[in-house]
This record gives sequence, C-alpha cells and structure tokens, in this order.
Amino acid sequence: MQNQEVILFKNQQFRQAQDSDIANIRELVNSSYKELADMGLNYTATYQDEKITRERISKGKAFLLEKEGQLIGTVLLKKENWFTGKNSAYVSQLAVSPNFKRQGFGSLLMDLCEDLAVREKFESIQLDTAKTATHLVSWYLMRGYRIVGETKWEGKTYESWIFEKFI
Repeated sequence: MQNQEVILFKNQQFRQAQDSDIANIRELVNSSYKELADMGLNYTATYQDEKITRERISKGKAFLLEKEGQLIGTVLLKKENWFTGKNSAYVSQLAVSPNFKRQGFGSLLMDLCEDLAVREKFESIQLDTAKTATHLVSWYLMRGYRIVGETKWEGKTYESWIFEKFI
C-alpha cells in the first residue's frame, strides 16, 4: 500500500486505501454489515477489528469512494479463485455507509471491480455471500453472476454460494 493509486471511473474518483485509512475502513465495514449481523450472519466484516482489516487489505487492493471528505464506500479486489480454476479477480469487503445505501454506490463499486478485472486481463470475477442473504444472492444473479460452488467457511454460522462472472 505504499503508492496510492487514484482512478477516475464513471465521473467518480476512487483511491487506493493506505494504512492511515484502516480505522475508517473498519468502522465503515462494521456499520455496513450490521444488517447482516442482525440476520444472525457472522460475516468477518461484522466483527473485524483493525488488525483483521489490515490483514485482509494486504491481500489485494482496497479502493475507497469519498464524498466531501466522508468515506461512503469501499471494496477489496484480489486475485483468487474457487472451484473453476480460472484466472480470477475476487471481490470482498464490499461496503457502503448505511447513510448512502440504496443510492447506487454498491453497483458503482461492483462496476469498478469488473472494469479493473477486465483491465488487468482476468478471465472472470468471483465473490461469495451467505445463501440466506437472499437480497444479495438476487442482486449478484441480476448482475450476471452464476453460482459455481458452495462452501461453509470455517467459523461461520452459514453456508455460502460462490459466484462467478466471465468478463
């Protein structure tokens, strides 16, 4: 995270997270995932501390979307593949501030990830979510992702679908 990448995409500016952003990212991710925690789903994002946040971000590139100095969204993109053996980008830790949800920012962050995956010449993009988070399952299916596998991550209270989209 030494050099900070800035990307202009769809008239929005995204910047790559730095170590000094960790506390704000952790706070955003925890608050964004609270509704999932309230459903009984113990996504890592529902409880992660700054150490876990730093560890997760070190595995890829985390991008931040800010408005007037306020962090409103983040997403982590890394190289990872489950089940299909493709050269895949993997989306995780997608979070939008509760005050800005349902305003298209989640879609914008996903669009950014898909665009970056194309630019970086990945074959596909993957992500996962809890099977019982039906609103997220439906959203990913509507975005053109297909279910390619299922898993139960260690320590989780739920089973997950693994989604993939060819790009």
